[in-house]
Amino acid sequence: MRNFIVCLMVSQGVPMLSMGDECGHTKGGNNNTYCHDNYVNYFRWDKKEESKTGFFNFCCLMAKFRSECESLGLEDFPTAERLQWHGHQPETTDWSESSRFVAFTIVDSMKGELYIAFNTSHLPVLVTLPTRPGFKWQPLVDTSKASPYDFLADDLPNRSIAIAQYAQFLNANIYPVSSYSSIILVLSPDGDS
Repeated sequence: MRNFIVCLMVSQGVPMLSMGDECGHTKGGNNNTYCHDNYVNYFRWDKKEESKTGFFNFCCLMAKFRSECESLGLEDFPTAERLQWHGHQPETTDWSESSRFVAFTIVDSMKGELYIAFNTSHLPVLVTLPTRPGFKWQPLVDTSKASPYDFLADDLPNRSIAIAQYAQFLNANIYPVSSYSSIILVLSPDGDS
């Protein structure tokens, strides 16, 4: 479910959520439930407090992130100056039917540059990140991680320890994308240069 929320929140256009999606409530694929006076439409308000962490928190953080990124709500489709597509290597996309990986970078006036990738394969992938001299990619979202480390918010306890676990990969300008997961990396100035 977190992968779908990432995909929805980084897509252009207006994200559409039904009541309860942020808590994992499902309508079983029925998008026209107005005539159902049963469990399909009922929302368990008494269970809402139980879902304040985990998926609900992830949805809130993703919605906040989207609202802070001007590039994720453009009126027109982004051009090549702003958007670049990638595969396992920078700027080498595989659009074949057998490909299970896609990534892109998008320039954002508020957040800088974002690297967003989706791995729909059952196999993990080691990707090479685009090189940006004087800058370093920092992890923000990795749906393969357990909550609360799936979204590395600034106020996350032990955030620096979680980021340090990625250091060996990011220093080599690579990143492991686990099977069936999505990632968002943010470009930031390299303090070592």
